[in-house]
Amino acid sequence: MHFESFKLYRMAKKTVKTKGEETEMNMIDSLVDSVYIDPLTDFGFKRLFYNKELLISFLNDIIGTGIKDVKYQPTEGLGWMPEERTAVFDLLCTIENDEFVVVEMQLGHQKYFCDRAIFYSAHMIRKQAPRRKYWNYNLKAVYIVSILNFVVFKEKKAKDIVIERACYHREMYNVRLSDKSQMIFIELPKFKKTASELQSNTDTWLYLLKNTFGLKACPQEITGEIFKLFLEIAEKNQLTPDEMDRYAVSLERSYQMREIVNFAKEEARAEARAEARAEAIIEKEEAIIENSKQVAIKLLMRNEPIEAIMYLTDLSREQVNKLLSQLPKS
Repeated sequence: MHFESFKLYRMAKKTVKTKGEETEMNMIDSLVDSVYIDPLTDFGFKRLFYNKELLISFLNDIIGTGIKDVKYQPTEGLGWMPEERTAVFDLLCTIENDEFVVVEMQLGHQKYFCDRAIFYSAHMIRKQAPRRKYWNYNLKAVYIVSILNFVVFKEKKAKDIVIERACYHREMYNVRLSDKSQMIFIELPKFKKTASELQSNTDTWLYLLKNTFGLKACPQEITGEIFKLFLEIAEKNQLTPDEMDRYAVSLERSYQMREIVNFAKEEARAEARAEARAEAIIEKEEAIIENSKQVAIKLLMRNEPIEAIMYLTDLSREQVNKLLSQLPKS
C-alpha cells in the first residue's frame, strides 16, 4: 500500500473490530502523524547508519575506539563451500587496520541470540584465513554490535546495565585472553532516561534509537551537531515518494513483528499465571497432608485404632501404617 493510500485508508476506516485491525490502524496512525522515521525499522536503520558520519560517531561512542573511516562491505557472508550456512548482516564494514564491525538490529526475542552473535563473530574470524597459503593466525579484530529491542541478560545485577560487553577471558585470573572477538549487546528496554537526564553521547544515542519515532521536534537538551544531523536525516518529509512507500512497508513489518512478540509475551504470562495457580494448589494440598500426618502421629502415640485415625485425618491405611513404622519402638 502506498503512503497516500494509507492516509485515504485511515480516513475511510470508521470502526475497528478486530485486534489485527486495531494493530493496523495504530501503525497507520503512527506512520501518518509521525515527524521522524523509526530507527528500529530495517529502512530507518539503514537510512541512518549508511551515513558514514553518523556510523563513525555511533561506533566510537559504543565501541570506544578512535575510528576515522569506515568502508561498507557486502552484508552476506558466504561460507567456503556452497552447502555451508551463510551469514546475512544488517550492516558490515571494515575500519582501520582492516578490522571488522558487524551491526545487527533485532526487534523480536530470539532464544539463542548470544549464540547467533558468536556465530557471526566466528564467521568473520574464519573468513580471514587465506586459502592454500601459509598464515601465522594473526587475526584482525571483529566487533559484533547488537541493537536489541528485548532483554537478553535477566540477572538481578544486570537489570540496569543497558550495554553488555563480552569477549574471551582467562577464567582463573579474570583477564582477557584476546581482544580479537568482542560482542556488544545494547538492550534498549533497559534504557529509561528522559531527555533531561542524558549525561553522555552514549546516552543520547540510546535515547534517539529508542525515542526518535515518537518525537515531534529535537529536544532542547540535545545540542550536539551529530545528533541534529541524525534527526535531520530521520525527518519523514525528507523522503521521496518511493522511499516513503518502502518505509511504510518496513514499518508495517516492524509492527507485525512487535505484535508477534507481544502475543508471545501474553501467552508466556498466562502460562506463568496458570503454573503459579497450580503450584499454589499443590502447596496447599501438601500442607494439608503434612498437617494430617502430624495429627496421625500424635494419635498413634496414644495407641488410637488405625481405622479411627484414617477417619479423622483422611489418610489412607498405607500412609498411617508407614507413619506407624517410623515411630520409635517403646
